[in-house]
Amino acid sequence: AKVPVTLEAHTARQHGFAPVAEVTTDAAGNYTFPAQSPINSTFYKVKGAGKTSAVLYEGVKDMLTATVSPTTTIQAGQPLTFSGSVAPDHSGHVIYLERQNASGTGFHVVKVGKVLSGSTYAIVHTVYDPGTKVFRVKIPGGPENEGAASAPFTITVTPAPIIALTPEAPSNSSLPAEGQS
Repeated sequence: AKVPVTLEAHTARQHGFAPVAEVTTDAAGNYTFPAQSPINSTFYKVKGAGKTSAVLYEGVKDMLTATVSPTTTIQAGQPLTFSGSVAPDHSGHVIYLERQNASGTGFHVVKVGKVLSGSTYAIVHTVYDPGTKVFRVKIPGGPENEGAASAPFTITVTPAPIIALTPEAPSNSSLPAEGQS
């Protein structure tokens, strides 16, 4: 009863534990620390009265926003732009555009982008085959955070009109005279 206890923590990039909070136990030896809000995955332990608790790992997922434009229906050969932001700041980190496997069980990478300064991204991708496609954006995890994936985007790709597949006629259709170039 009435013993000081210390909550210690460290992230993947820190060496050794450091104190983050201290409280005193109640008459029954119970204690509660203030809620912690780490922005990176963190290891915690409690020390007090000459004892140390087991280490607890608190994994933190990145926060990812994602939108697609122009719409969820496009013609084959038209580009889609997937854009958004990541928190905490991951400027310079890779980010993936993934497409759902044909079996519908899992995703595979179709384009690799980079998180820009300010922790935003934009990935442009063109789909050429008609049909229904499902995409998502994913930032892989690492030692600091567990990564995240967006909700899936269902895109309907309609066939391109025949005129889009026909090469343009030259603007000057007259041929040079024989022997001229």
